[in-house]
Amino acid sequence: MSGKIQTRLTPAQAARIAAAEARRMEAVALAQPVTVNGRSLTATQRDRLIEAERLAGGGLSERKKAAALVRSVEAELTAAREARAVDRGIEDTLARAASRGEVFEVEIVDIGEWRRAEDGGLVRRHGLPVLDVQTVRRASRVDGLASLYKAGSIGDEQKRIGDSCRVLFEQAKPPISSSQYGSSAGGGCDTGRMLVAVAEAGKAGAMVWQIARACRDVKVFAVLEAVAGRGATIRSLGDGGDLKARNLDRLKAGLAAAKGVIEQDREGRKARLSGPKSKALANQAR
Repeated sequence: MSGKIQTRLTPAQAARIAAAEARRMEAVALAQPVTVNGRSLTATQRDRLIEAERLAGGGLSERKKAAALVRSVEAELTAAREARAVDRGIEDTLARAASRGEVFEVEIVDIGEWRRAEDGGLVRRHGLPVLDVQTVRRASRVDGLASLYKAGSIGDEQKRIGDSCRVLFEQAKPPISSSQYGSSAGGGCDTGRMLVAVAEAGKAGAMVWQIARACRDVKVFAVLEAVAGRGATIRSLGDGGDLKARNLDRLKAGLAAAKGVIEQDREGRKARLSGPKSKALANQAR
């Protein structure tokens, strides 16, 4: 006699099967990505929201903990949105800079911060403090003079002269306003400091003018001012192969001209300082 054999489950067996199915469905649900405002939650964020839901039905202290968990997830989602906005801004800035021939270095770093509760204490899981790690990008402008030195296009002495030119070009800029020379007492302008700054700017400006004359070529001085003075890259001054080579030659010519002016000024200062000492030694010898 043929037919289907029916097996009757005991209540215990049925309970175990139901529990196994419930665990399977829960695992499937947890495996599905959960999104909030278009952003997928991480496993820890999802666990915190599940824990918050469990605590929300408890007493006052449990509800406070639930609220703190929800706020922590909301803060992380807000920070993530802001980070994406910053990334878009960085991409836009880098694209505009690249179109001008400027070069930026971008590094990706991980920043860790211990998660803290409302009372300032460390949040712990399984007895261990919880560390929140955020990956961020940092962009820094590549200095034209430094990049040429790193690439071996200019030598040690040329780099040193270029650095001196950078200082001179910066010092030659006139003071923006007298407010930056306020007295330590907080009342009015410190005239002495302002006069010193104006004198330094005038002296640096005079040396820059002498360097411009020593360059003997407007284009040579323009490249020197751009690369050594402002840190622009050679590529930003023109992307053609021949033009880049010519601008590099112009920079080297400008550095050579600047070297003569800077060394002449240094010798002059030495002579001015040694003059009074020589007279004092001569008077002592009499």
